[in-house]
Amino acid sequence: RKITTRTMSSLAAATLRPLRIGMVGGGTVGGGVYDIIMGRLGGSSVDTTGQMASSSTRRCVITKICVRDLAKPRSFHVDEDKTTLVSDVNSILDDDSIDIVVEVMGGTSLARTVVLEALKRGKSVVTANKALIAEHLSEIHTAVEQSVGNGVKFGYEAAVAGGIPIISTLQNCFAGDIINEIGGIINGTTNYMLGKMEDGADYDEVLKEAQDLGFAEADPTADVEGHDVRAKIAILAKLAFGTTVDVEEIPCNGISQISSVDFEYAKLLNCTIKLIGTAARLSQYG
Repeated sequence: RKITTRTMSSLAAATLRPLRIGMVGGGTVGGGVYDIIMGRLGGSSVDTTGQMASSSTRRCVITKICVRDLAKPRSFHVDEDKTTLVSDVNSILDDDSIDIVVEVMGGTSLARTVVLEALKRGKSVVTANKALIAEHLSEIHTAVEQSVGNGVKFGYEAAVAGGIPIISTLQNCFAGDIINEIGGIINGTTNYMLGKMEDGADYDEVLKEAQDLGFAEADPTADVEGHDVRAKIAILAKLAFGTTVDVEEIPCNGISQISSVDFEYAKLLNCTIKLIGTAARLSQYG
């Protein structure tokens, strides 16, 4: 029988024990992560849509989820045979059987402690917390370098334009290049809202619609005031230019003051209105 590289890869993945994951946070985002990992990569090879998970992908199982309130009803089903809910994050950090910590709690205070402690203890970390990364990326990279002997990794592709993807592209494909400028539309909520407003919708009306559809949070400040874009462009600037930029020093204007009149003026100029994050190199030396 001919055994191809793909077949050997599948066999290798099948013989490895599942990666054990501790997830910190059990809200809406955490529920989505749990369903994907446990449905497609967990104990079953069939996900909730009936599609087969890749046979060359190593199995994963979320063994613990840390939440604030154990009694609070969850918006997702937890497989109690495989996953334990805990309220003390040290139950995850102190568990030597856990390989990866997934941070989906949000915020920058406790989340920072969780990320740094996990890396220090030899656990890889995955997060999409752009506010945390924008403020503490250099510190996190230092923690990764200090734990390099443990083989730990810090994954944050989903923090900025994960569907492109842009972070791995900057990290792996442009290492020998000098990037002079980077920018783009990097917030889907405001892009959706501005598209609707260009068609004549009122700001308050389209904001409510975005919230009803789940595009905007109950408190939309981070999106509509540009804070989300500001954090993302700080991350991209660090990757593109190797320079840490203080998030608070980045000029920031959101869309909350935009009205239909602004779109009328833009149309007269044969233009439209978009929320853009942009960063440029001011010197050839840095």
